[in-house]
Amino acid sequence: MEQPISISVLNYGICIHGDVVADHGISCGGLIEGSMTVTRGLLHVAAGAVVRGRAEGQHVLVEGTVEGGVAARESLVINGRVKGDIVYAGTIRLGPNAMLEGKVTRTALPDPASLATETASVASSPFPESQIAA
Repeated sequence: MEQPISISVLNYGICIHGDVVADHGISCGGLIEGSMTVTRGLLHVAAGAVVRGRAEGQHVLVEGTVEGGVAARESLVINGRVKGDIVYAGTIRLGPNAMLEGKVTRTALPDPASLATETASVASSPFPESQIAA
């Protein structure tokens, strides 16, 4: 049976000091002083939002600012600012407002076995640590 789509919203005006980890989608409009990791679904950094840490997800959409790098397992769309290295395994798309400061690396798609173990260990990354800037 297919899982229903689930997205948590961290609205404008919210400020979180620490890492955010979710097993479903997140749309962030606030300030995150730490990394954001979404194991399944969309990680959306909205216009005006700031993530001062790494942003990692299955699908990543950056319209705000990420200071610390981005990792996307399937798709990455950037129409905002990324300061840090970018690692993606599927597709990347840059919008007219994209500003990148760092290295862009395409890596192989993670195998399904690694994705299955990922939900058991949420903090684990499907990418080799040598390819992701901390």
